[in-house]
Amino acid sequence: MRTLVVSEYGVKISAKNGSLVIATKNKKIRVSPADIDQILIITGGASITSRAVRLAITHGIDIVFINTRGEPWARIYMSTPTATTSSRRAQYEAIYNGDAREIARSIVEAKLKNQAGLIKSLKRKGYIEGTPHREIELLIPQLDIEDPVKVEAEAAHIYWQSIAQALPKNIGFEGRNHDSPDPFNLSLNYSYAILYSECWKALVIAGLDPYAGYIHKDRSGKESLVYDFSEMFKPSVVDRALIEIFRRGYRPRISGGLIERADRAELAKAVAESLERVVREEGDHNPKKLSQALRAAAIRLASSLRERTRYRGFVEVW
Repeated sequence: MRTLVVSEYGVKISAKNGSLVIATKNKKIRVSPADIDQILIITGGASITSRAVRLAITHGIDIVFINTRGEPWARIYMSTPTATTSSRRAQYEAIYNGDAREIARSIVEAKLKNQAGLIKSLKRKGYIEGTPHREIELLIPQLDIEDPVKVEAEAAHIYWQSIAQALPKNIGFEGRNHDSPDPFNLSLNYSYAILYSECWKALVIAGLDPYAGYIHKDRSGKESLVYDFSEMFKPSVVDRALIEIFRRGYRPRISGGLIERADRAELAKAVAESLERVVREEGDHNPKKLSQALRAAAIRLASSLRERTRYRGFVEVW
């Protein structure tokens, strides 16, 4: 996915002669709509004209507004949902007919396989000692007899201890904690929020309700299915990318518990580039970009719910 990240205060986005014009105080840049898939606005000091919005939407470019915590607070895109009524009816019925547990199991299985796969790839690079990936793989059969949420939690402990091994010690990362002020946890929070935005779009276009999930508890205003669905992609899209940039020396500046704007832009860029990475997927011999794999997984989920067939989650071949 080719993403235009707008992070500077005072930027104005307009349209002229079929091109998008990005103007700052000192310069203007023309961008062809054919060259981008998304505009990510991460500053509150930017503006966009209605003509630019129309040009972007007619070219299939979605526009996402991100707050300082990485949470998308608005999105503009051309909605082309398919089979919405039948997909959502099946999605709701799954809670009562037993399909919900099978969907949850498939998602958690895919997540654990990707966590183990990332750890194996880090071990090959010499970043991790031991065989923690095997410990996670041995948990997968337990999904047939235990609550997937419980198994997921056991795997998470092993996984994040392994990730801590792969990171420079001066970061102070001791494990996943949403409320921790350390730079890696804050970067995870921000980057996951960008991933949630991508998942939300894919699920809605596939005809599903982003608020009705099977793993995370439904709560008013919480995009439960988005959180469920994103679990399969976190190791491939976010975790891998952040480990690499932190090992290369990225250290976000933090003010008031928030990552400063310029460093948020670096994270947004890292996630966008990660979504462009070409991967191979279990059960699919055709390599594709992660952004394409994400959309395909959403379509498969809707189809599995409608047809009541086993869901094949996203598993990268590491």
